Amino acid sequence: MTGQPQSGQLVAVVGPSGVGKDTLISALASARPDIVIAQRIITRAADAGGEDHLAVSEALFDAQLAMGRYAFHWGAHGLRYAIPASINAELAQGRVVVFNGSRKALPHIAERYPQLLVLMVTAPPEMLERRLRARGRENTREIAARLKRAELSAPQGAQVIVNDGSVDVAVARMLGAISRPERSA
Repeated sequence: MTGQPQSGQLVAVVGPSGVGKDTLISALASARPDIVIAQRIITRAADAGGEDHLAVSEALFDAQLAMGRYAFHWGAHGLRYAIPASINAELAQGRVVVFNGSRKALPHIAERYPQLLVLMVTAPPEMLERRLRARGRENTREIAARLKRAELSAPQGAQVIVNDGSVDVAVARMLGAISRPERSA
């Protein structure tokens, strides 16, 4: 599909598991209530843990996709993810729309939304390991695999946000990146 006309700003927050994306996105919403946080639609049970999301079955995901209800979608870790098409109305109204994204999906998303701003959240490996162990969702082997994936470099043009201290400091870094007039995807 071709690009979507927009006067707002679409912001993808990406980074490895355990880096604090959901915490930062929530804190960003508190700091700037005018920012729209797009809730992800995921083919994962609502009670499976992780971020607040709209849980759907594979069949419902396919049906909504066919009806054009998603702005974009991607697959990762055996699940399917989507962002609702309602973000287009928010962008048309000049709003900032933030979503928790996937590095692998960025090229596809940037085709449709060429003004996409990517915030790559990082943290030191020992901090990531502590966070992953603390949340208790993965075994040692799965944690090691996630830490290996965390070594990937930031996507081209991404603004790197280091989340190695207080949430307030990281959110201030995010807000600084969002408010800069020059953006690249």
